[in-house]
Amino acid sequence: MPSILDRLLLLPSALLALSVQCALAGPLEGRDTNNTVIAAPIAFAPDESWDGIDGSWSSFTVRIGTPAQYIRTFVSFASWQTLAVLPQGCQGASDYNSCAGTRGYIFNESASTTFQNIGLYAWGIEENLGLPGNALYGYDTVGLGGAGETGPTLANTTVGGFAVDDFYLGIFGINPKPTNFTSFDGPSPSFMTQLKEQKYISSVSASYTAGAPYRFSGVLASLTLGGYDSSKFVENNVEFEFAADNSRDIVVGVQSINTPSVNSSNPVATELLPGAIYMYVDSTVPQIWLPLEACKVFEYEFGLVYDNTTELYLVNDTLHKSLLQKNASITFSLAQSTTGGNTVEITLPYASFDLTASPPYQGLTNQTRYFPLRRAANETQYTIGRTFLQEAYLTVDWEAQRFNVSQVVWNQGAQTSLVAIPPFTGQSTTSSTNQSSSSGLSGGAIGGIVAGIVAILTLLALLLFWHLHRKNRAAKAKAAQEEKLGEVERNSDLSAADANARGREQNVFIKAELEGSMPVAAADAESEHRRLLSSNGSGAPATPGTIGAPSSLNYFPNRGSSAYSPSTPTPGEGTQSSSHSDSNGTYQTHSTMLSPLSPSNASEADSKERQIYEMAGDMPTIKEKDGKALSEKEAMARRERIYNGVDSPPRSAVALDEPSAEQPRERRTVNPEEVVMTDRLAPPENDSLVRHRAFSFEELRTQGAKTEGASTNASSDDLYSAK
Repeated sequence: MPSILDRLLLLPSALLALSVQCALAGPLEGRDTNNTVIAAPIAFAPDESWDGIDGSWSSFTVRIGTPAQYIRTFVSFASWQTLAVLPQGCQGASDYNSCAGTRGYIFNESASTTFQNIGLYAWGIEENLGLPGNALYGYDTVGLGGAGETGPTLANTTVGGFAVDDFYLGIFGINPKPTNFTSFDGPSPSFMTQLKEQKYISSVSASYTAGAPYRFSGVLASLTLGGYDSSKFVENNVEFEFAADNSRDIVVGVQSINTPSVNSSNPVATELLPGAIYMYVDSTVPQIWLPLEACKVFEYEFGLVYDNTTELYLVNDTLHKSLLQKNASITFSLAQSTTGGNTVEITLPYASFDLTASPPYQGLTNQTRYFPLRRAANETQYTIGRTFLQEAYLTVDWEAQRFNVSQVVWNQGAQTSLVAIPPFTGQSTTSSTNQSSSSGLSGGAIGGIVAGIVAILTLLALLLFWHLHRKNRAAKAKAAQEEKLGEVERNSDLSAADANARGREQNVFIKAELEGSMPVAAADAESEHRRLLSSNGSGAPATPGTIGAPSSLNYFPNRGSSAYSPSTPTPGEGTQSSSHSDSNGTYQTHSTMLSPLSPSNASEADSKERQIYEMAGDMPTIKEKDGKALSEKEAMARRERIYNGVDSPPRSAVALDEPSAEQPRERRTVNPEEVVMTDRLAPPENDSLVRHRAFSFEELRTQGAKTEGASTNASSDDLYSAK
């Protein structure tokens, strides 16, 4: 079974797998499981003509209705419908055909067999600029391209017809928002949305530049649906996010508008914008709408004159010549916000502002030059129009809600290079200038993996430190234990050496023994005078008894009974004290069971109280020595040496009684006169002869046993009977 350390060591690999999974979770979720082929973007070719009464602009032809009616339009990022001029738009003109030609031709809804009339509604665009209007809406077929062109054609597309002069040409709206006529429950999809749904393009995105008639012999506009043309712009890394206002979503932060200084001694550029502002990028209108303060700076710097009647900055021949000689350029510094962040600079030459307006634009009666600058009444009118997009390339991805603005590259011989914008999958997209697909990991994925690796390395370091600390602690504990054991052994050796040096001095070694009980001392006043009495009043040693022959108060076994024979005690037995004589001469027996199982104080023969620790077991059998029975002190000393590990002091009485090697012990002689026959002894009064055992551990014989052969089988008690 794996240990805890083994399981902890497996934790880093699990964390690494988890961090990689979390880091790659975003890109993996956005992967196209159907493995569909991304559709190529559509390059919508412009007309080879320049249209408009507010300048010369490159237009695009669309086919509307059945049979097809060809209508020239301007591209609008604000509109989500296709708008065309109705016949009513030229009814008041002196030359209907000429009017129809200048307005990009007429759409007659009654001539289309596929037109489904819905009604008259306001178009809902540019109202903030004072350009309200309405149109007759319906559903009809719309296709891209003029006669002979094979661009995609979509049925049931929202089409509106108008007659006002505010929009002189038709509008091709590429905003993907749906149209709601009566409610929000059944919106009508836009042309861009239908292109995506019908697999004509890979994503709802578009790229556009307005073209420039002043470049070379005139550079037409470029419109790419579902992608962009990488040959048209200078790449940058600034990516803009949509604004919160749905009606004004393509908003940039204009941090600066400046023009180079005309003073060679002071090359610092002149700032034309007093303060940074947010502006809406809109290709529907041609002008640039700035705050009044900025317009005043423009007037001062370029000598412009504001015409209150037309609300235009008209340019006469003298001013026009001066501006051409000056040939000043104007640079816009754009960012996501008005302060800080990455910026992109778009520079416009004066030629991009050199426009010509024709009647009936803004009430003009004659064709005249004008500077496309308009005074904005409030911040909702801050707009960057088509003039700016002559030098700028705008790419918008509505699915990702991001866009990019880049400087246009003027390379006349450049080959078209279309790049499709893939469908949005929920992950962050890169800048439109770098929208080519990549199989590498994103920055977030790399960051997640790096963070996971750092966490794993930290965990491994902690585990290694913990392991080494635990190993070191175990080694220290083992060393301390070995040192302690060695000290104990050294102390034992020193104790043995000291004992040999001290000779036979008393040395007590505590012996591990089982828990036992000691005898309970007698509570009476005579307990301190207890003695083991013999026939002559001398003390008799206490000897082990037997549990089978208990001794109690006033218990006297009969003479010659089996209770007087010595025996080895059984386990659990202790010592017993013998009886003694009171002051009246009456013998009283204090025979108490001294069992190891009942602790108390042992009463020694020399009246010294000393705790004796004994194990339950056999006591030594009394041995004879040189024909003489062991004395009480000899038996006690021998017992202490065997069971308690106590050696008698060298000068003790017991030690002095023992014979030495130089002085052997004198043999004890027996005087025949001292020998008394037990059968001749007279019993004491009341026939209460007090019996004493030679040793307390002699087995008591049962009371009432008969004496057999008294003369020949006398017990050892006869030697100590009372005289």
